[in-house]
Amino acid sequence: MKKVKVLFLTVVFLLTMALPAMAQSNSPVYKGSFQNVSFYGSEGTVDTSVDLSTNYEGKNSYILYYHTYNYETDEYYYGSAVVPASKAVFDINKGTAKVNQTVEVYKVDFTCDEEGDCTGDKTPAGTKSINLTWAFNPKSYSTSKYTERNVQIGLDEYIKLSKGTFKDYNNVSVSGTIDGKGTDSFEYSGGHVSSSSSMTIIK
Repeated sequence: MKKVKVLFLTVVFLLTMALPAMAQSNSPVYKGSFQNVSFYGSEGTVDTSVDLSTNYEGKNSYILYYHTYNYETDEYYYGSAVVPASKAVFDINKGTAKVNQTVEVYKVDFTCDEEGDCTGDKTPAGTKSINLTWAFNPKSYSTSKYTERNVQIGLDEYIKLSKGTFKDYNNVSVSGTIDGKGTDSFEYSGGHVSSSSSMTIIK
C-alpha cells in the first residue's frame, strides 16, 4: 500500500512539473494524459524497481527508469532511457503494456553535508536489458480526482484551474526479465498500472 501511495504522489509531481511547459503553448487550455506502469521486486537485501511513464518533454515517447538498492551495502544503481512510443506498447482497452529496452546504468554514491544536503556522484556501471509485459483488467480500477486553483507557475503566469482523474488498475501481473532475471524468481514482487487525464487553464 505504501508503494502504491508513493507511485500516486509521483504521478502528481510529474504533472505539476509539466505545467510550466504547458504554459508555453499558444492556447490557454491544455488537455493531456499520463500513463504509468511499474514493477518492484525484492530479494534478500536488494530492492529492484522498473518504471515506464509518459514523457512530457518528448512527444510520442516514454521514459523508462531502473533502480536497485542494497540495504546491507548501501549501494544504489540508477538508469533511464527514452523509449519511442513505437517501441513501447500501452493498450488500456486490451489491458496490456510492454517494453523491451536496454538502459545505461550508473552507480550513485551520495555525499551529505552537516545540514543534510546531499549530492550524488555517478559512475558508469554497464547496461541492463529490460523486457517486461504487464497484464491487467481494463474494466477493474479505482478512481481518484484532484483539483488545483490559482497556482503560480511562472513570474506572471498562474494556473486558473487544473483538474484530473487518476485510474489505478486491479489484477496486475508482470512477466518477463530484468537483466536476464525472471520476474517470478524474486522473493517478493508486484506491479502497478495507472492512467490519468487532465485539463489545465492558464491565465
